[in-house]
Amino acid sequence: MTGPGDTFAGDGAGLVRERTAVRPQAALILGSGLGPAADGIEADAEISFADLPGFPEPSVPGHAGRLVIGHLGGVPVAAFLGRVHLYEGHPMSLVTLPTRLIAAMGAGVLVVTAAVGGLDPSLGPGTMIVGTDHLNFLGEGVLRGWTDDEGRPAFVDLSEAYDRILGEAAIRAAQAEGLPVARGVYASMPGPVYETPAEVAFLRQAGAAVVGMSVVPEVTAGAALGLRCLGLYCVTNVVGKPVSHGEVTEVAEAFAPRLGGVLTRLLPSIGA
Repeated sequence: MTGPGDTFAGDGAGLVRERTAVRPQAALILGSGLGPAADGIEADAEISFADLPGFPEPSVPGHAGRLVIGHLGGVPVAAFLGRVHLYEGHPMSLVTLPTRLIAAMGAGVLVVTAAVGGLDPSLGPGTMIVGTDHLNFLGEGVLRGWTDDEGRPAFVDLSEAYDRILGEAAIRAAQAEGLPVARGVYASMPGPVYETPAEVAFLRQAGAAVVGMSVVPEVTAGAALGLRCLGLYCVTNVVGKPVSHGEVTEVAEAFAPRLGGVLTRLLPSIGA
């Protein structure tokens, strides 16, 4: 599969290989406030987004903007502390760049995390949601301009975008950590505004359990590039009530160490 036409992913993979001999099997994208989930990584190298080809520096609080390469649970991993959002004004080609870099580095598993609003009122703050599917309301096709090896449009099957076996392993890991956990569909909205009451009602009717402003580009690109994808989300608030980004990141930061425990239990199972 050919991406949007830039060389950033290949150039970035070359830079990573110069900095470390670790070859990640899995990659993590850590969302708002969730960077501390990577504190357990035995780091071999850390690279600022500013030093990675094509990467913009994050403008969102709670996104440190670093790539950490090392081992977690004995598994070689690459962890992005922060992500690139469409609502920051970046083109979709850059929003998918972390996924493209992961694939270029040779990782086979992508774990995307996010701080999310709970559409189901029973999903209280601190609940972990294991993604089963998604709804794309970003208003832009993620793979627009991508082609296959013969130059044809990239028609990609998303019927199994979220790996069922990894999802089941994540449920077991969360239960072992004593975390409240549920499965659910993630709805991606363009942001950076939070949802209106009418939008909340619509998303509930559409079958979404949680809502956020990311994930879909990363997972769609991952499916196109043959990665096994897993979505792990922290419910920070019940949507439809007033909330600020500061409140979202505060809950996510408190949740992050427990997410780190889940990842430490989960990652050794990725080859099973």
